[in-house]
Formats: sequence, C-alpha cells, structure tokens
Amino acid sequence: MESQSQKLNVIFLPYLTPGHMNPMIDTARLFAKHGVNVTIITTQANALLFKKSIDNDIISGYSIKTQLIKFPSAQVGLPEGIENVKDGTSLEMLGKISHGISLLQEQIEILFQDLQPDCIVSDMFYPWTVESAAKLGVPRIYYYSSSYFSSCAVHFIRKYKPHEGLVSDSQKFSIPGIPHNIEITSLQLPDYFRTRSDFSDFLDVIYESESRSYGTLYNNFHELESDYEQLYK
Repeated sequence: MESQSQKLNVIFLPYLTPGHMNPMIDTARLFAKHGVNVTIITTQANALLFKKSIDNDIISGYSIKTQLIKFPSAQVGLPEGIENVKDGTSLEMLGKISHGISLLQEQIEILFQDLQPDCIVSDMFYPWTVESAAKLGVPRIYYYSSSYFSSCAVHFIRKYKPHEGLVSDSQKFSIPGIPHNIEITSLQLPDYFRTRSDFSDFLDVIYESESRSYGTLYNNFHELESDYEQLYK
C-alpha cells in the first residue's frame, strides 16, 4: 500500500457560496478516493455543511480532512455563523460577507506555508492564489464550478462584444466563436457585460490568473460537452 509520505498532498480552497463550494467538495472527495491526501480549507460554519460526507469518507479510509480558519465576523459587522454568501439577506449583508471572505487571505497564506502542499486547487474567485502557489513552487489549479459552454460563451462575448451597437437590448444576437448557433439578447447578459464596473475589473484579474495557472478543473465531463471541451483547449 502506498505510504502517506508518497501520496500527493493537495489543498482545496472553495469559495463560500453553494454553487461554487458544493462542486469543489465533490471534486476534493474524488481526489481522496483516488489516493490523494486532501485538505479542504474553510470556515467553521461552512465546514458543517459537508461534515457528514467528509466523516463518512474518513471512516471509509480515505485521506481527507478539513482545516478551519476563522471568519472575521466581528471585524465586518456580522453575527457569528454568517459565513456564506447564501446567508446574505440584503445587499448590505452580502457586501459584508464578501468583505469578510477577502480578509481570509492572510490566514490562508499562513496555512499554505504550514501545510506545504504539492498542489493548490482554488476557486476562480481567489485569483491571488496563483501568486501564493508560485511562492511555494507548486502548481495552482484554477477551479471553475460551471461548464465548458459557459466559459467559452463568456470568453467570446467578452472578446467580440456582439451585444454592443445593437438597435435595442431586446434584439437577438448569436454568440460568436462557438460550435452551435445560440441566440440571446443583451437583457439576458449579466450587468457587468453591459456596464463597466468594479466586478468587471475583478473578472479581468480572475481571467488573467487563469492564464497563469497550471491548469483548469471544470465541474463537468467529456461525454456531456466534448465540443466545448475541445474549443476551450
């Protein structure tokens, strides 16, 4: 049997919202079932959301654990236990949660140093981890919790801007560059496509970090959308 010292040590860093966290936890568990030493870094309230699954994996003999960091609730003016985007019931609260997540970087960087992983798998919303991995001399894997199709669609809309210069926001246009004719309107696009914002700037940072990452993991499989997998590559 392969010894613990011979196994790869991989850190998974999920973003604290269900649509990002749940797929990454599933992926982390798959890594563990294939013989990888897995450490998931998250906060206490978020760890409780998948504790039962991790406990079952440990009982089954897989090498997987959760490393807790403290969410800065008091610092951002939130009640204890409000640590996930899903808990935001107002724009003000969502802003505080997002700010709290951004303040976790220092704790996470310290853990990276302490744990000395062979690889870091981090959500796309942690673009700074590409620098963290470089400091440690290990690869950073960019984790995208959605599909190849959505990634390709976003890329080509950002690149060619087919929604600009239309007669109206309800006028249909085809998404360029993809293997199928998909028609949408500007009204179906997220606001950051239509109006430049701080989030638009953040997306630029995210995609730049993807280009400098060792690779990308998608929440999908080849048989479902092989055309878009090939297009992405």
